[in-house]
Amino acid sequence: MLAYGQLRSFGAMSGAVRFAPDARAADRIAAFARREHDAYQLLHDHLAELTDLPTAAMDRQKGLFDQFFGRAPLDDWFGAIVFFAFGIPLARDFMRTVVPMLDPASGDVVLRTLQDRAEVEAAAIGLLRTELTSDALRERARSIVADLLGQALTSFQQAAGDSDALSVLLEAEDDEASVEVRRLAMGLLSAHRGRLVELRLEDPEDLSGD
Repeated sequence: MLAYGQLRSFGAMSGAVRFAPDARAADRIAAFARREHDAYQLLHDHLAELTDLPTAAMDRQKGLFDQFFGRAPLDDWFGAIVFFAFGIPLARDFMRTVVPMLDPASGDVVLRTLQDRAEVEAAAIGLLRTELTSDALRERARSIVADLLGQALTSFQQAAGDSDALSVLLEAEDDEASVEVRRLAMGLLSAHRGRLVELRLEDPEDLSGD
């Protein structure tokens, strides 16, 4: 799952280069894309150690990830930057959450893919901050983010319902697994809201009652 998601992340970033407003921004996004591909290669190589058919294993995850990335607003610079600041970090948050549940070797590989992620995510937030120059653009960003979050949570719930993989990962029975899946989703939502507040797309006081 993580390997195919990482591959799609690389594709999204490399495809956004053509929308960059100048060569400096294009170079920065290209550097991010290279990091995404390096992370994908780590995951793919480890997957190949676990199975003789790594691409077949990734194919089983195509539906949910293709659906999520298919909704990503990657047809212009503003939409792409919103996606990099919010959509990609949602996947990162999930990866960070599951690391303690993995076997040591797999957990180490995932941690290696997460190296320098704070720098990349901070850069994406910085790029988006420079674009939020009007109320109309801030409202567009909120709309895109709401759609991304809705699609991410829908995909997460579908993954939990269509496969027992999360139950196995969580080492929980059906009833316990549903509680743990909800706990994971709430953790992802909390980190997501933190990014909204950082960019002043939400007021912290509006979230205090949730």
